[in-house]
Amino acid sequence: MKKYLTMMVAVMLAAMSLGLSACGDDKDEPKGTNAKDLIGTWESDIVRDGVDAMEFFYESGESLIQFRNDGTMVSVNVYVLKDEYVFDGKKEDIEVEYGTWRVEGDKIYREGEDGAEEVMTFKVKGNDLTLTTTSGIIASLTFTKVPDSRINKYL
Repeated sequence: MKKYLTMMVAVMLAAMSLGLSACGDDKDEPKGTNAKDLIGTWESDIVRDGVDAMEFFYESGESLIQFRNDGTMVSVNVYVLKDEYVFDGKKEDIEVEYGTWRVEGDKIYREGEDGAEEVMTFKVKGNDLTLTTTSGIIASLTFTKVPDSRINKYL
């Protein structure tokens, strides 16, 4: 069940499996409308704002995404299990994924460590970023811009 929930969150947060070299174009900056608005670190409470079923297993959970100028990105999911679901003595589960990203219009294309490309629509309004999946389970998640130091402590 945890694996299924993790996969669903990963799909929802497309920006979260990142760090490979960009294929094709050797330009240093992602292309597309509003790409510069994405640069930086974004945070979301994935238990409260994400998948309701996650509330069953987790006390809390946060997702951090960092879009970098060079077209790479990193995502971190931090889950804190409820006491009754801790079996290995580890209450906190941290996932770090690297990949690449690019923007075309209102869509983010990201390629994760597994080589799979995912597409999400995005909207930036002030300090809020909304990502919406475009296939599979359609879901939206809102992130708030935070200092880079929020993600750096997990890297």
